[in-house]
Amino acid sequence: MERRAIAILVAAVTGALLHLAYPFPAAVPVLNLVRLQTPAIYAVVHLSYIGFLFTTPLIAASLLLSSGYVFLYKPEAGEVTPELPPYPDFTNANEVVLVIGELHAERTPAPVARPKWLTIPARGLHTGIAAFGAIGSGKTSSCILPFIRQLVAYKATSETERIGGLVLEVKGDLCAHLRHALADAGRAEDFIEVGFESPYRYNPLHSDLDSYALAYSIAVLMNNLFGKGKEPFWQQAYTNMVKFVILLHKVLYDYVTLFDVYECAISPRVLAERIEEADQRFNRVAFIEVPASNGRLMMVEGVERFGFEYDPDRKTQRARSTDELKQFLVEHQFDDAVEAIPKPLEPGQEYKRAQFEAVCRWFHDDWLAIDPKLRTSIVEGISVFLSLFDDNPDVKRIFCPPKEVYTNGSTSADPDGIPLPPFAALVEQGKVCALNFPMALNPGLAKAIGTMMKLDYQRAVLLRIPAMERERQRPHRDTFFVCDEYQNFATVGGNDPNGDEKFFSMSRQARCIPIIATQSISSLKEALAGEGWRTLLQTFRTKIFLAQSDEFSIQTAAALCGKEDRLKVSYGLSEASTDARVSLLTGKTVSNKGTISATKTYATQKDFIFDERSFTLLRNAECIVIPFDGVNQREATYCYLKPWYLDREKSYWAQLRAHEI
Repeated sequence: MERRAIAILVAAVTGALLHLAYPFPAAVPVLNLVRLQTPAIYAVVHLSYIGFLFTTPLIAASLLLSSGYVFLYKPEAGEVTPELPPYPDFTNANEVVLVIGELHAERTPAPVARPKWLTIPARGLHTGIAAFGAIGSGKTSSCILPFIRQLVAYKATSETERIGGLVLEVKGDLCAHLRHALADAGRAEDFIEVGFESPYRYNPLHSDLDSYALAYSIAVLMNNLFGKGKEPFWQQAYTNMVKFVILLHKVLYDYVTLFDVYECAISPRVLAERIEEADQRFNRVAFIEVPASNGRLMMVEGVERFGFEYDPDRKTQRARSTDELKQFLVEHQFDDAVEAIPKPLEPGQEYKRAQFEAVCRWFHDDWLAIDPKLRTSIVEGISVFLSLFDDNPDVKRIFCPPKEVYTNGSTSADPDGIPLPPFAALVEQGKVCALNFPMALNPGLAKAIGTMMKLDYQRAVLLRIPAMERERQRPHRDTFFVCDEYQNFATVGGNDPNGDEKFFSMSRQARCIPIIATQSISSLKEALAGEGWRTLLQTFRTKIFLAQSDEFSIQTAAALCGKEDRLKVSYGLSEASTDARVSLLTGKTVSNKGTISATKTYATQKDFIFDERSFTLLRNAECIVIPFDGVNQREATYCYLKPWYLDREKSYWAQLRAHEI
């Protein structure tokens, strides 16, 4: 419309100037003769002359402007000014809803005048969200932080409905953002941080799980840290050893730490002392006591075979009661000997005694029967991991607290220590727990602690399922699991009972909202053994692809977005000739008669909805999303995220033109 108006204006001005410069030549004799004889023809010639003065410049101007528009004009993205609808506020909705970002043109990275918001309801959130993006693409600022702020703001004033969960990270700054997000939502008291500067103490082994489950968790964690060997004997051997060491401490103290396991593993003396202590407690046999004042006892020949020991508290010599010992004392006239009958075990101790007998059978018939060199190899296989909780006093203080921290709340050596509540309680209270242990401090230890905390949280969440079934009449709050740089904490069990893919496949029923971000699909593939990354990837129904920089991730992302039928055009040229012959001059075939034909054909062909190049050209905070609303899987589409530090009411394209992104 603008080009047409300009052309008309140019033609009017040019025609007026030409009319003034070259008026109609009415004085020409021939025209005068025509005017006198045929006035109609004269009028047509006169009007045509004047018309051509205006129409010719109009045609020329239109041609020039159209050519310039076609060949010279380059339209810029963002020229359309989107009218962004108000940002949705779901903080007090009936169910949690997450705003992902702006929706403009689905298949092309261009704005539209009437954009929409891409939202995922609760049913879709419970099936998981995975964000993949290369370094600097905006995973944390455009996905993790905005999503966390929305989740913690939901029903923030309701003590029974506000959302809590677990947040894991590796860089060390996410905890500060999380603290501010909770404070902005009026929930500062719901933040629980586990780290060197925090008073909370976390013992990964202090739970109601049996010893085998705890030992198996350690074995799975070691496989993820150091890789799984081809020979299963070593994992089975140190898992068995750790299981019985944990069981021994639970029998004795109802408490065990990773340092206790490490100490017993590397020290045969300490292990033997623990077994002896338990033997004295649970093997309730009768003793015969002789007053120590009777010095004649230790002088009698053959008394050493009964193993008398001095009891400083009772000031007696005591040995286990046997018929042979009784006969010996009668023959040598020890009339002051007294048989001490122990008290019966307290209720519940018989069960522990049976467990201790299992420990004894393992220790005497299995552990000690192994070749000493082989025992050393088994110990080294587990100590390389457990030693992480011994060489750093701060780590030992935080993650291996004494039992008194859980019974009394603190100790004289650690007066500020507070035991971390069980994750089952944290979830039901809507607390947000975060691990502040940057990878830079100790990569292996950070991954170990984060993974064990993740496994504890997962068990607590899955145990909600039977509880929710029993208490259907009571509303149950949602919970979230957020992990940045997820490749550092990912575990896949395969045939093993542990594994994130098993948790994510069942967490929907427990109302868990899993949100993870990782650099690429390749990073997951590198971190997980075999084809486990495929099993894990399919548990996240909503996938967000930011800019990708490696070939494998790009190919996988394009394949996940799917293909569609597209009309393809093909052209063909053919030449036919008759009476062809070979030229004696040129040596080429020539013909007197020939025809050339061109063909144009159309055919449908399956092609990627988003080609591989599309994933490499994504701008910061621009992504391709495969959304799932809990019922319908929607087609992949361009989406424009809202970084947490920018105005949510301002369109992405306006922010892009203002160089804010």
